[in-house]
Amino acid sequence: MNSSMRWLSFLAGFLVLFIVYHIAEFYSSFWLMAVTKLGFLPLSFFVARMQGWKGLDGFGLSLHRRWWRYLLSGILTGILFYTLSVILSVFVGFEAVSSVATAAEVVQKLPTILLFTFFPSIAEDILTRGYLYGHLKTRMKPLAWMLLSAFLFLMNHIWRLADDPSVLLYLFLLGLVLAWAVWQTKALWLAFGIHWGANITYESTNSIVSTETVASHHESTWVLAGCWLLLLLVLLVVKNRLKDSWQSH
Repeated sequence: MNSSMRWLSFLAGFLVLFIVYHIAEFYSSFWLMAVTKLGFLPLSFFVARMQGWKGLDGFGLSLHRRWWRYLLSGILTGILFYTLSVILSVFVGFEAVSSVATAAEVVQKLPTILLFTFFPSIAEDILTRGYLYGHLKTRMKPLAWMLLSAFLFLMNHIWRLADDPSVLLYLFLLGLVLAWAVWQTKALWLAFGIHWGANITYESTNSIVSTETVASHHESTWVLAGCWLLLLLVLLVVKNRLKDSWQSH
């Protein structure tokens, strides 16, 4: 396949995935959303096969011997740093705890939270990171690729682009965190785990330990942005350990 055809294939595949990811947002249909989110993984598999990979390993989801460790580490990290932002916002008075679910309610709600955050998280990770890494990892410098991925992650939140600058900043910083995790581990598992863990915690603050905004100038969102910046700095500090750990398996 010549260079022009490769770029055409890249753009066509991305466009298909982008449309399927977003189409449900234009309609108030639960079933359309369910079909597109549940169908995103098999569609991604099909696109990967059409573009010459064996499957989703081309987009960073190879079932390596210890892939689950990166996934679990990512989930715990995402939960930890998002929870840190909530605790700090409550501590300084930007947020207030409005209700706490009972143990029975947690058992009832948690499976739904896990399910309804899993598919959007993995779909967006494939679209804004795994797909880009599979196609561009040998064509771009690390920093350029990470900035592109973070920018695309930000722009993928179409309905939030007119929000407060704090929202745009936290999305971009989170995008950098997740892009760095992909480039450093050469896989999607750590980034997906962080993203999924963050989304689990976000949904939990709406239904398990519910919080409400007390301040009026997006202070808690600035705190969240600061926590993602802190995580990025932590990841940079441990980068060699992560790289060596992945390459040794």
